[in-house]
Amino acid sequence: MHAQLREVLRHRYVYVPRGTEQDTLQPGKRLGLAVAREHGARLTVVAPRKDSATHHPELAKLEIVTERSGFPQDGGVVLAWCPTYKVMEKVQHLEGSVVVLVEWIPGEHTAWAKLHGAYNAVTGEVMDAGLSSEALNVLEGIVHEGYKGWHDAIAVGLTQRYLDDLAATDAYDREIVLAYARKSKSENSIERLKKILDKFEAVKATTSEGRSRPIRTSREW
Repeated sequence: MHAQLREVLRHRYVYVPRGTEQDTLQPGKRLGLAVAREHGARLTVVAPRKDSATHHPELAKLEIVTERSGFPQDGGVVLAWCPTYKVMEKVQHLEGSVVVLVEWIPGEHTAWAKLHGAYNAVTGEVMDAGLSSEALNVLEGIVHEGYKGWHDAIAVGLTQRYLDDLAATDAYDREIVLAYARKSKSENSIERLKKILDKFEAVKATTSEGRSRPIRTSREW
């Protein structure tokens, strides 16, 4: 067995980031097939649309879950083939499946990989968000306030306070916040969270700009 494949088989989450200079889609597809074969497990393809996968003969004969149809059974291997955030909703509750994510848009799922400690099949590193226990508690607080989808003003206000806490410790990262929320929330809820983040970032940028402006002396007035 190839040394890289042996290493891949040690991990539950595998990330194949989209390459900008070399093809990563075909190797990623072959890797997903190999992982299922070596585990002796059922392989389910999760893709935005059925035709996203069916033009690949190796994938066309497999179970294909899309944004609009089906759900993967837990316990097998999932090949997330060029997935959107929407179709990844169907993966977030799996507890015993191996997930091989082959990315379409470069960097789109980097935060997902960091949060899940995924093995990067291109670089050979285990990814890590580097979050402290304090930062994780704050992220959990943000998710808790979104239990109704961040619909009401109280949830919005408390979420903004949590964001202030993250920023105070230099732990604020927009993509990490969104990826953490996506572990349990739908994209409809995420759209409302994005608006909260937009406002938070706008206020933060304005405050930073104000602090950077030189203070004029009376002689300059």
